[in-house]
Parts: sequence; structure tokens; C-alpha cells
Amino acid sequence: MLLLAAFGVLFSHGGCAQDPERAPNALHPNRQGDYPRSVAVLPFTDLTGTPGLAESMRIEFYGHMSVLPFDDMELYVIDETLRRHRMGDPKVISRTPVKALGRVLGCDAVVFGNVYEFQKIYAGLYSSMNIGLSLQIWDARTAEIIWTDRYTARIHDGGLPLTFFDVPMITLRSGLNLRDTVKLHAIDEACRYLVHRIPTPRSVIRNPSTAYILQVGAFSSRDRAAAVEGRFRQDGFPAFIRKSRDERGVWHRVFLGPYRSMASALEIQQKLRESYRTESLISRNRS
Repeated sequence: MLLLAAFGVLFSHGGCAQDPERAPNALHPNRQGDYPRSVAVLPFTDLTGTPGLAESMRIEFYGHMSVLPFDDMELYVIDETLRRHRMGDPKVISRTPVKALGRVLGCDAVVFGNVYEFQKIYAGLYSSMNIGLSLQIWDARTAEIIWTDRYTARIHDGGLPLTFFDVPMITLRSGLNLRDTVKLHAIDEACRYLVHRIPTPRSVIRNPSTAYILQVGAFSSRDRAAAVEGRFRQDGFPAFIRKSRDERGVWHRVFLGPYRSMASALEIQQKLRESYRTESLISRNRS
């Protein structure tokens, strides 16, 4: 009874899907007339010591940010330019004046990202995957901070066993919550939320239907789709999954993009043929 009471207290604080932490949106200042047009997403800093996590979050964030009305630089262009100037290390970037970064990259604004939390909590009947990301957008022309925000995604699973026979199933479900596919889901949630918080003045908003995406696969298995998505992410592509249903059942479709023009999408399509021997379908991004 004491054990059940303890878990009852634990789950009373949000159950299996506690609302993630959210911080107030801070904008400094909201300039409608002179808002940056070109933006560079710099390499993120990992404060958790988790190999590959910062770059995975940077790629995911870039993919979501691509639908916003900015002329965002391709990540590989940013990285190659920084390496040529011996500025590839995030520690070097953090010590470099913002105006200097803007001159080197030829952009109006830069995005700094810090991965400040990554936790896998497993307590048998309860588990939680926690990933936190903070962001800053600086105007590289004036060295002023434009916007800052942070978000911690917390994905929970588990439950209170009503009978002794419920314990193995709940324990198994709790353990499955710590798989890599759940980590990708937490990364996606954090980046998606923060991108929706970025202010976009009407003076720079454009029609999102001009963005294009490439479908590179469709799978009935969520795990198979996640494996393909992860492979493309590791190679630097902004990959994501959309779930759909038709008369044949549920499908998990893997897409690359969005890309701002048909020319860019066709260039990526040709690269997929040559380097991956993969055919893809180009369509307008509906989001």
C-alpha cells in the first residue's frame, strides 16, 4: 500500500503526459520595419555531454525553421564557411563578436542554441525522457538580441498497476519509453515548439506554399520510418515523419525539407539519385 501511495503522488503531478516546461517569450525589440531577412543557424552547444545530440537538435530545428519567412543559409554552407575561418568549434563561435559572425557568413542574424538538459529516468513503473533547448537570435548588423526562449520536452510513460498482473506490462511500456525513437520525438517536440514561438512580423511573412518537400519513403512500421529518418539526419538532411491513413492502413512517410524553391528541391532530388540511389517525390509543403 505504501508503494502504491508513493506512485500515486508521482502520477498526480501530471500522469503519463505532464505538460512540458514553458518559458515566457522575450522579444528585444519587436521591430516591424527592419527585421532580419537572412538567418544562419550556428552549431549548437551541448551542455549535457551527449555525443551527437546538439547537432541532431540543430538539424531538427533548421528543418522546422525552414518554413518561416527568412532566407536561412544551408547548414553545410555555414559549417564550411566557419571551418575556412577556423571558427567551427562552438566555443570559438561563442567568443566571436556577433557582427564578425555576420560579416563572415554574410547574414543579417545568427541563431545560438544550447542543449541544457538530457535525462533518461527509469523507475520500473515510471519513466521519463527529458530534453531541454534554449535559443537566442541576434541581429548581426547591430549586435542586439532579438529573441530568446527555452523549452524542456518531457515525455512520460508508466502507470499504477491495479493488480499484480499489470506490473510486467507497465514496466515493459515504461522501458520502451526510453528508446531512441522516443528521443527523436522529444527533439522534434522541443524544436517544433520553439520555432512556433519565433516572432515573424507581417512585413516579412510570405506565402508558405512556396516551400517544397521530398518524400523518400513510406512505411507501415514507425520504427522503420524512424530508422530512415535518422540516417538522413545523420547526413545533414532536415528529415521528418508525417503519419497518414488510407484504405490500406496507417503510413509513416519520411520527408526531406522544406526547401524554398523548386530548383533547390530538384537539386536535392538529383543528389539522392546519385549518392543514395533513392527516388523521391516532390510536393508543396502543406504545413
